[in-house]
Amino acid sequence: MALTAAQEATLIQVADAFTRGKKINELSKTSGGIEGYTVEVQDHTGESKNVDLLQAINLVNKRIACRRWNETLSTPVGEAFGNIDFLRDLPSTLGLGCYLVTDDRVRRKLDPTNHYRFQDGSPAKLDGTDGQYMWCWNKHYYASWKEGNYLYEAVSTEPIEGKECYCIPEGGTAAIGGGVVDRTNLILCSIINETAQYRGGGNQTDWDGTYRTQLGKVATGITYRNYSTYARKRGEGWDANWYVAEAVPEYLFRIIFGTRHIQTAVNPEKDANGLYQGGLGAGVTNMPDWNGYNGYNPVVPCSAGVELGDGCGEATYNVMNADGTVRYAAKVPVFFGLKNLYGHIYRIVRGIIINAGASKTEGYVAPSLYASYNDASLDGMIKACELPRSEGYIKRVSMNKLAMLPTEVGGSASTYFADYFYTNAASSQGLRCRLAGSNAHAGTNAGSSCTNSHAAVTNASANVSAPLCYFKEDPVIN
Repeated sequence: MALTAAQEATLIQVADAFTRGKKINELSKTSGGIEGYTVEVQDHTGESKNVDLLQAINLVNKRIACRRWNETLSTPVGEAFGNIDFLRDLPSTLGLGCYLVTDDRVRRKLDPTNHYRFQDGSPAKLDGTDGQYMWCWNKHYYASWKEGNYLYEAVSTEPIEGKECYCIPEGGTAAIGGGVVDRTNLILCSIINETAQYRGGGNQTDWDGTYRTQLGKVATGITYRNYSTYARKRGEGWDANWYVAEAVPEYLFRIIFGTRHIQTAVNPEKDANGLYQGGLGAGVTNMPDWNGYNGYNPVVPCSAGVELGDGCGEATYNVMNADGTVRYAAKVPVFFGLKNLYGHIYRIVRGIIINAGASKTEGYVAPSLYASYNDASLDGMIKACELPRSEGYIKRVSMNKLAMLPTEVGGSASTYFADYFYTNAASSQGLRCRLAGSNAHAGTNAGSSCTNSHAAVTNASANVSAPLCYFKEDPVIN
């Protein structure tokens, strides 16, 4: 078969390229550094692509823990990328675990296997005597970026070159997954204390000594913005679940465990690289007839899960009926000592305002924890993203400005983020807050990324609390 003129021209070009080709040892030497050089790589489909050589070397050699997700796929499971050794060591590098923190924000590490003693072996009291029972992290940097079909999330102890990074100061959030209120002084706490002064729920005194007792449980039924007022009484750097403190365990779970589906069954085995895999289980999300039991008040005490220390997995707490039988064997998820990151009781997120307008819904963040913040106004707030107008399982979220707000729905209970987004923006407009994690009867809708945007900060609910949090420095977002 005779070739066309175009085909002959192509063959001539191929032959010319082959003739001009050189072996590696015949190539000229580079001068100066390797900035601006690219190399050929092959992705998992076999397609050749180019990558910036300097950035690739930096990502592999530097102390950067990174996971990436192919956004053309629905799987919630990502893949490790870059420095595997640093990713494996990330929990210890960041000092993840539980501490007792005094009001001047000085922390003291608890024994990772027994939180009733300090790391040096001396006794520790979690009742508030020795400080607040907090889950803490060291200062680090977080970045998220899109490259080709991949969405990357990374953490490092230094700024990540070429990426927009957020500096996360040393800080912590309540290890108990909610907030305890000192009823005498109206101060937000994170403690394990069963005295009447720290009664949880709606402070139901007549429930003491019954199966519905709220002694030793987190406080609920308080106007949302008041939690912040109570927290800030501790001094500078304290608040009630500032959005940066909410974001930290959310993105750290994804990076360390390599999945967006936190309700995946617990897998105690590491993968071939020695990395965590699986999830933290269903959580406290399947309470039967919760309303009939105690009107949607807390059912699990602050002490549940302490027995796991700084471990990861789930602990069982039996919720009892009036006749002494077990009503619900609640599974308390634990992430390096942090209890109930999702399920049981919703968490109010401070510093975020969701503006549900007539035609679009926008998410805003406050630039500073230390500066004044008016939750009834958008003045001085920074727009981070736009949210869906309809509810559904979350497909994508925005980490812009650490907002951690959904931007697209259309997933399922086992795909993408596998958590639910609740909104009534189409029928009800106004300024809203984010409620995170869901509650004790949410089932598969729950998860750390779960977002409910129905309520204003003037609301109060029996199934909503706010964990105490602190930062050593102002977590400024520009």
